[in-house]
Amino acid sequence: MKDFMIYSNETLLLVIDIQPRLYQAMEVPFRQAFLDNSLILIECAKACSLPLVISEQYPQGLGETMLEVGRLTEGIPRYAKMTFSCFRDPDLKQVLVETGRRSVIITGIETHVCVLQSALDLLRAGFKVVVAADAVCSRYAEDRTAAIETLRDAGALVYTTETIAFMLLERAGTPLFKKVAPLFKGA
Repeated sequence: MKDFMIYSNETLLLVIDIQPRLYQAMEVPFRQAFLDNSLILIECAKACSLPLVISEQYPQGLGETMLEVGRLTEGIPRYAKMTFSCFRDPDLKQVLVETGRRSVIITGIETHVCVLQSALDLLRAGFKVVVAADAVCSRYAEDRTAAIETLRDAGALVYTTETIAFMLLERAGTPLFKKVAPLFKGA
């Protein structure tokens, strides 16, 4: 039986290509919610001591990681890539494998290109892949929807940011819960 749970001691967060030029091209009504949810996932991952892996697609042309993400991930290396799949870039593949984590939560841009290809390659390599449906974005809603359907069909778990966070937390009333829960106030 497939395990649909997420466990913090087995999981890392993969932040894919949240860069200014890509972000500006994203679907306007969803763009800010995507960024807000990505930031929540990063804060939650840090609170839960998950490894963070950050990719940048051709940063010379698309810019480095957005300032909002950079402020939360200061000191964490960014991996420049030219491949669409993070897992096809030798440096990113190495760091993903070397974490020893077999479950990967994904947030990033674009759902139907880099997110999709990275997730499919990770699934093929035996990782449990969790896509944050409200923390991935594409220029067009149809592309995002089709990619999420494909990922679900391929075996990825597709959850919302809040579902992912509360699975990682496991229980209420802990210091960790008290640190993370305010991220969802008024959401």
